[in-house]
Amino acid sequence: MAKRKNYGDDALSPVAEINITPMVDVMLVLLIIFMVTSPLMMSQLPVTLPKASSTPSENPREPTVVEIDAAGNYFITADQLPRFQVAPEALQPELIKLSAIDPDQLVFVQGDAKIDYGRVVDLIGLVSASGFSKVSLKSAKLSGGVGETGIVPVP
Repeated sequence: MAKRKNYGDDALSPVAEINITPMVDVMLVLLIIFMVTSPLMMSQLPVTLPKASSTPSENPREPTVVEIDAAGNYFITADQLPRFQVAPEALQPELIKLSAIDPDQLVFVQGDAKIDYGRVVDLIGLVSASGFSKVSLKSAKLSGGVGETGIVPVP
């Protein structure tokens, strides 16, 4: 307890200060108890997992690739069809025929680097409007470091 000088009636007044030492001791003991018992509470329940009888899946289909070259010519490479050129007015009917076979087929859209980006975006919209639900943009990998455009690839 704090010592006070004896000044008459003040000597008999109670000390209004809280002694924190016992409280800190109790808190440290509780902390140690919780640190010791918490790993014991983390015991895992024994669970028997079911066995899965999986059959080997069939070979995944190759994605369909729709390309536009620098001259504006359209090409389609489908699962079992070789790469063939398609006239611009026949592109959507051809894509609709392919999407009728499998609308969940993955389709890559690939545009030449020299073609206007707006035409590639239009081609993506055309493929999507033809009934395909999985459409992705395909690009070539940069050969290490900084490419011709000055863009540094993210690792």
